[in-house]
Amino acid sequence: MKSVPRSPWITLHRYLGLLAIPFLFIAAVTGSVLCFVRPLDAWLNADLFRQPIAVAQPPEVVGMMDRFAPAHTEWTVRSFPIAVPGDSRIPVKVEAAPGNLQRDVDQIFLDRATGAIVGSRSTDAAFNRRGMAEWLVDFHSKLVLGIWGRWFMGTVAIAWLIGHLIGFYLTFPLKGPFWKGWKKSWKVSFRSLLAKFMLDWHKASALWLFVPLTVLALTSIGFNFFSEAYAPAVEALFAKDKPEAVQARPQAHEMTFADAVAAGRAEAERQKIDWQPATVLTDPKEGTVGVTLTDDGRLNYHRLGPIYYYFDRKSHALVETLDPYHGNTELAGYRLLYPLHSGRVGGNITILLVFLSGLATAGLCITGVYVWWKKRQSRVAARRAQARRLAVTDGAGALPDPR
Repeated sequence: MKSVPRSPWITLHRYLGLLAIPFLFIAAVTGSVLCFVRPLDAWLNADLFRQPIAVAQPPEVVGMMDRFAPAHTEWTVRSFPIAVPGDSRIPVKVEAAPGNLQRDVDQIFLDRATGAIVGSRSTDAAFNRRGMAEWLVDFHSKLVLGIWGRWFMGTVAIAWLIGHLIGFYLTFPLKGPFWKGWKKSWKVSFRSLLAKFMLDWHKASALWLFVPLTVLALTSIGFNFFSEAYAPAVEALFAKDKPEAVQARPQAHEMTFADAVAAGRAEAERQKIDWQPATVLTDPKEGTVGVTLTDDGRLNYHRLGPIYYYFDRKSHALVETLDPYHGNTELAGYRLLYPLHSGRVGGNITILLVFLSGLATAGLCITGVYVWWKKRQSRVAARRAQARRLAVTDGAGALPDPR
């Protein structure tokens, strides 16, 4: 069978790579850093997150928050974690109530022992330690350029995916037994000259991490073209969960945070879900209080992320369930993106895999540029040699006939 010419594919792989490499390198490095964004944020802002003197027997967070909310009407509590160790403060997402001049604050920190406000900040993206975590997310996904940056980085992700798949094809052997020849592409000889070593490393690292790199490229496209392409595709492919009608009857008192946590536990038991409440969240406009449940009682995105139960504050009735594990396939389709792209889908092992994939992608950028530069030198030298031969030939043809 006649082999397909590879020159067009090599050229396309080369130029797609050269166009995407600067921005792909940025995404790869920042993506590796973002694998540890939470501990990084806590380290940069240790004065906010860390309790100066650890509390030996800290009081229950939910009870503290039920006392805090009516005593501080200048703030509307939006969410808080339930399990907070004694050496950490309680981070609370808030909205400034009308009349509160601190409109730029959206997170406050409470003393773990007393519940007093001991710090605050805006979590908006900013190139300073308070907003650095969100700035890194923004820079990683859209170069801090808004919607145009998001579309641009999505285009870079498409170029990356196409070049990545072409590169995979180019590792196939040109002749001889396929598996015996292809096996060589998976190996790196540390005794080779630098140019050969860099080429081997470029091919082998892409092959060994082919699956995670493909997943990262695909989820990057999904994130950057979420509303334009990914969400419509999910809506078309998956069944939408239809919430049941709720008979709402006002109770004697509005639902407290403790009531919501208890109701969340009871609903989980009724559904035979062995998960624990992790956070409490509220929606003042909808008049609801919600509880997230996770496998370890801390907010995480293992598998497809948390289960959400929302209760009406007046009637205490369950008004909405967001559960991607039991029938809501549309929600499961949406939830696929973040756990896969961040590596949180399988916990620390997959986070480490995404971290290594980010470093490998940065390495592919470096080795790709080096291989292009070395081969360009060879191509330029070959063209110059050919030009000299043509010049000599033309000059010889112009000599007078000695006869």
